[in-house]
Amino acid sequence: MTNEIKDFLRIGEDEVDFMLCEIGGTVGDIEGLPFFEAIRQFIHERARGQSILMHLTLLPYLAASGELKTKPTQHSVKELQSIGLAPDVLVCRSEHPIPEKEREKIALFCNVRKEAVIPAYDLQTIYEAPLAYHARVSTRRCSTPSPSLRLRGRTSRAGPM
Repeated sequence: MTNEIKDFLRIGEDEVDFMLCEIGGTVGDIEGLPFFEAIRQFIHERARGQSILMHLTLLPYLAASGELKTKPTQHSVKELQSIGLAPDVLVCRSEHPIPEKEREKIALFCNVRKEAVIPAYDLQTIYEAPLAYHARVSTRRCSTPSPSLRLRGRTSRAGPM
């Protein structure tokens, strides 16, 4: 099954500069295990610096104590690590601002750089998301401990940004 998933991921890979692959579901659910294993193998088969693993996680807010809880994020990262996946970037969903102290704590206990703990605040519509990320995140903030991605030598058709 994992080979079939990897074969699907490879379709058209020579025609693009990058690929974004989303695996939905909850880390630890048995239904997702073949997909997580396929991604682990897919990343392993590439040269170092050719893949970035991003993990979207929820930081719940407890109104009674007035604080964000980081333990669910730490637990989901631990689950990923237990199956051989180590996130480079954590995108943290939250309905409240994430204090620097909490970002530092998440980074320390999830083994990512603080700059790679990216807030993703709740928005009115999904269509606001690209603008919100563009306003908050530069490519430098997304840098990972591994070497920068080495894209194959192709020219962009998009033109200057």
